[in-house]
Amino acid sequence: MRAWGEQDLARLRAAAHRGLGDAGVLRGLPLPPVLQYAGDVLAAALAQGRDVRNLACECLEELNRRRLPGDAELAAELGAALGVNAPTGLASLPVDLGAVAAAMDDGFHVLDLERGDVLPEIEGNGLPIPPGVLPESEDARRGAAREWLAEQGYRPVPRSL
Repeated sequence: MRAWGEQDLARLRAAAHRGLGDAGVLRGLPLPPVLQYAGDVLAAALAQGRDVRNLACECLEELNRRRLPGDAELAAELGAALGVNAPTGLASLPVDLGAVAAAMDDGFHVLDLERGDVLPEIEGNGLPIPPGVLPESEDARRGAAREWLAEQGYRPVPRSL
């Protein structure tokens, strides 16, 4: 199994951001370093009827084993997509988890609950994003943003293209 390169990560980020369900971006690469992205891609693939059940089950097991911020929330979503859990009941919000994580790092931002945009506090109304000390890894930062969003009653979904 080869390691994740920059091109691989770029393809994975794009697939997760756009909700493409292109699980081929995961082929031959380890899941643990990118579980937050992988889970989103696999949930989209399952929703599109793609045959990724084995890989999705592997991702679900890794999320349950790892237990970093956001892993439980993503595991619940992925489990629902697999049909092994009931739906979470969280409202869907088209939001970029990376932008939410960056806002948590910086502080003084709000989340527009209609469009999912992250805005400076002085430029918009919305849900205040609390400042926080986030983990260093991109995957864990994404998870921390997912966890906070779930606490507010939302789950991230890709923006419509």
